[in-house]
Amino acid sequence: MRNARMIVSIIGLLTALTATISSVAQSSTPSIVGTWETTVAPAGGTPSTPFQSMLTFFADGNVVEVNAGNPAVTAPGRGVWTGSGNAYLMTFNLFSFDEKGKNTGKIKSYLSISMDGPNRFTCTFTADAIDLTGKVTKKVASGTCESTRLEIGQP
Repeated sequence: MRNARMIVSIIGLLTALTATISSVAQSSTPSIVGTWETTVAPAGGTPSTPFQSMLTFFADGNVVEVNAGNPAVTAPGRGVWTGSGNAYLMTFNLFSFDEKGKNTGKIKSYLSISMDGPNRFTCTFTADAIDLTGKVTKKVASGTCESTRLEIGQP
């Protein structure tokens, strides 16, 4: 009899714990930390056609960007992000090069990100070009992006 009561108590405790964990998981706000597969749709500037990018947001506020553009013309970007819940801001730089591989300066991009759920976000962006002398050409590119979180898959 005593064992039966103990088993019923343990089952009740496990049920309450499961309900609490489920409630916390459902009420938690989305987090941008992780790696995201991104389609970038430029509205103006160069490049002018959509391209793929990967963004990795680290919990310490740093971000790394790589894209499917010509590696002879740009290098991976490094930057920072801030925000919480459904709204984030990100700024990153990448070095730019001419067709012969000579450094021409850098591109500085600014993103405004809106989380559409825990595994999807959209953004708007602008980018400035900064030449080797420090001269800034504003808004050499702008547009939107759509991102989905990279998930673990089965081999």
